[in-house]
Amino acid sequence: MNEINVPACELSAFCVACFEKLGLSAGDARLTAENLIFANLRGVDSHGVIRLKIYADRLRVGGFKLTGRPQIVCEQDASAVIDGQHGVGQVAATAAMKLAIDKAAKTGAAVVSVRNSNHFGASAFYALQAVERGMIGFAATNAGPTMAPTGGREGRLGNNAFAVAIPTGSSPPLVLDMATGAVAWGKIFVAQQEKRKILTTWALDKNGVPTDDPNAAAHQGLIQPVGGYKGYGLSLLIDILTGVLSGGGFSTHVRTLYQQIDTPSQVAHTCAALRIDAFMPLDEFHQRVDETIGLMRSCPTAPGVERIFVPGEIEHDMEQRRRVDGIPINLALQTELATLAAELGVKASF
Repeated sequence: MNEINVPACELSAFCVACFEKLGLSAGDARLTAENLIFANLRGVDSHGVIRLKIYADRLRVGGFKLTGRPQIVCEQDASAVIDGQHGVGQVAATAAMKLAIDKAAKTGAAVVSVRNSNHFGASAFYALQAVERGMIGFAATNAGPTMAPTGGREGRLGNNAFAVAIPTGSSPPLVLDMATGAVAWGKIFVAQQEKRKILTTWALDKNGVPTDDPNAAAHQGLIQPVGGYKGYGLSLLIDILTGVLSGGGFSTHVRTLYQQIDTPSQVAHTCAALRIDAFMPLDEFHQRVDETIGLMRSCPTAPGVERIFVPGEIEHDMEQRRRVDGIPINLALQTELATLAAELGVKASF
């Protein structure tokens, strides 16, 4: 398989160097790299450095605007709308999450939406920022139309995603981070690189027929919604809460990350924070969440199941291992990164 493990610090430094060569400021380069490495560390490789090349391509041809800076265009005590000006999604979404947290510190709860943005990586990266301030965090994004409504065979919705992060007392934060499709596109791309089949519940081919071929899925195919009509409904709801609410792109007005790469994507996000001590003392909340977690973990297991996990626990455990062992990079991705390094004149130490 020729897979290698690269220390997170080395991979992060490489991403930062690439982004700076492409024209991002040092701060924006570090932030964007941090988001990608965050995903890899938690085992969400579909949103990690596998996205570096397409980010680079978009930065080079204008799909991501180097001059795009988040601007507040509408603001109330507990809400705001930010125009990302077609810049890097991580920069705009971080500004939105920070503003939501600052507002929630005063009002108890706040919501900030972003329009004219781009792909922002793993949603949990933003939701967890609220946990650090004793708050519940929420982050959602829409995406280009790669999913059909139930019964359809043309893309009308993105594989729209959201995350909720909840602080606990004695356990890692509870983190539900999910897309509304059966799988992230990145996982199909990983299957392409590793030349292995995908589950037939993941995607449709260009004719709307379930397929186990990642190449057929990637070539004019569609993601299947998770849970059938329920995933479709959830994706539609997120599209309204992000794109429609912000005055940004929605449905077919949003472009997918890998198409028309010289054109801004019109992606929209919504970030929110809820200050727990506006409802009850934080210590009491921690105790109640810990009790809930204990009830989940103490549930008798079904045959063949060793233990019960709560959302975010598997990713937290993976992060601890990968911080020691490094982040696995398959041969196809190694080659892709080496080619990008040569094009940019950046040294790759792996």
